[in-house]
Amino acid sequence: MLHFKPDAPGFDANPYPAYTSLRESAPVYFWPDARSYVVSRFDDVAAVLRDPRLATDPVAAGLPAPDAGLPEAIRGPFERSLFRLAPKDHARVRRAVSPAFTPRACDRLRPMIQRIVDEALAPFEGKGEIEVAEFADFIPLRVISAMLDIPGAHEKTFRDFGEALIKTIDPRLTPEAYAAVVAPVPAGMALLRELIAERRSRLGDDLLSTLLRAEAEGDRLSEDEMLGLVAAIIAAGSETTVHFICFGVMSLLCVPERAAAVRAEPALLRSAMEELLRFDNFGKGGIVRYCTEDVEIGGVTMARGSILVAILPAALRDPRAIPDADRYDPRRQHEEILSFGLGPHYCLGASLARLEGEIAVGTLLRRFADMRVVGEPAYAGHPTLRKLSSLRVAVTPAARSEVAR
Repeated sequence: MLHFKPDAPGFDANPYPAYTSLRESAPVYFWPDARSYVVSRFDDVAAVLRDPRLATDPVAAGLPAPDAGLPEAIRGPFERSLFRLAPKDHARVRRAVSPAFTPRACDRLRPMIQRIVDEALAPFEGKGEIEVAEFADFIPLRVISAMLDIPGAHEKTFRDFGEALIKTIDPRLTPEAYAAVVAPVPAGMALLRELIAERRSRLGDDLLSTLLRAEAEGDRLSEDEMLGLVAAIIAAGSETTVHFICFGVMSLLCVPERAAAVRAEPALLRSAMEELLRFDNFGKGGIVRYCTEDVEIGGVTMARGSILVAILPAALRDPRAIPDADRYDPRRQHEEILSFGLGPHYCLGASLARLEGEIAVGTLLRRFADMRVVGEPAYAGHPTLRKLSSLRVAVTPAARSEVAR
């Protein structure tokens, strides 16, 4: 009998035998430990992500609200986050913010992201070794802070706020632990409310100003919706980008020919990072959806109120949809590849995450002539992510002429 145990020893280092067993033996599998249905084949995962009957808000499926015990000061923004909005409101809020996340808009952020990546590398200057998990962890929240134009005096308040939001997505938190985790959130929300009031009278080029301009053009957002949107961008986008960078570095260095190919042909980096995201995805617990009515997926009927977990990394190795799926191919043509989701909840920050990953990994490859992993990568044992707690890399600086290329 199949037992899906993502918390088993060694799973994080190599989950693919377990994913293959799911796809081949039980493509729609009731997972008793999580009281949910696990979906693992590419076409079924795509169907889950597209189906409007499958909601991101448990309340829509008749289940309890996940944030019922939140302090009053922050309950409104959490209830109006992208993950909790009804489809019509979700579309309106995404429409308001999407101009800031188009590929062209993100490309204008390239100099700013490069400065932040350089800043993240500075503590390791001359040390001969980089802790990639620490390097990567610095980048996404700083990028979001810059996009919001957070004043330097408030940077610590914002970072504490962001780190707290990231921790809230851990399903292992008890009510007491959750209350402790969200303690810095009210101060962060208060800071953002102050900045929204200030930007109303002085619009700039920042993300909050983009939302305020959308109001003038008819897509009116409440203040709670603006705050909920920022919270969702941080919670969903920061840690995943950290792992995108970490896994990109690890996957390139663990097979030296991969890094050598990108060094020889720097233009290959973008497609190589896309392929690494498919080939060795950092996801683990999957994307959660809730049945608002009875739904059939893969020949299995799930009743209203059922919970589905779409396992992206399993789908991304499905040979039924992806030729030679177990082979890394940096020149693979990526079409509908699911790495950033699909449908109305396709990752809003996909272009930004791609750019941050490309700049971070590309900078390491330019800056260092030689890089090798020291010891074994260490995993944090996170329930929903194959989270690297440590990835030590020994480095040899490149000649100045190479760095300047």
